[in-house]
Amino acid sequence: MTDERDPTASALRRALADEPVPDHVLEAAKAAYTWRTIDAELATLSFDSAVTGAVGARADRATRELTFEADGGEVEVAVGTDGAVVGQIVPPQPATVEVIGPDGAVVVVTDDDGRFLIDEVPRGPVCFEIVTAAGHRIRTDWIVL
Repeated sequence: MTDERDPTASALRRALADEPVPDHVLEAAKAAYTWRTIDAELATLSFDSAVTGAVGARADRATRELTFEADGGEVEVAVGTDGAVVGQIVPPQPATVEVIGPDGAVVVVTDDDGRFLIDEVPRGPVCFEIVTAAGHRIRTDWIVL
């Protein structure tokens, strides 16, 4: 049982009250979150088969192909309708790939040739963050899958 005259208990009740978070606090939190990867090089989307209308080599294959370019390399990604992603880091090199979505992230390690497979990626807005064995960090634009 708490004493209503206890200033600590009163302050805790006020802090935990169900009040909306002010817009300026939300904007500051979002801005701070973006700075957590400021040391990552941004890889920009240079090709999206969904935008260009390009099709793969086989007409029966429903795959969305994406290419992100960064200084000195690129990330090639193919997204299947089943949610699986196949990709490769170019030039080929071992790396860790993290697919970040609104509900969390999926992390995989590439093979020595920079190839990776993710059985199911989150749907909605995602970005890929790659950290090579040499410590180079690349982060792609956000894209909706």
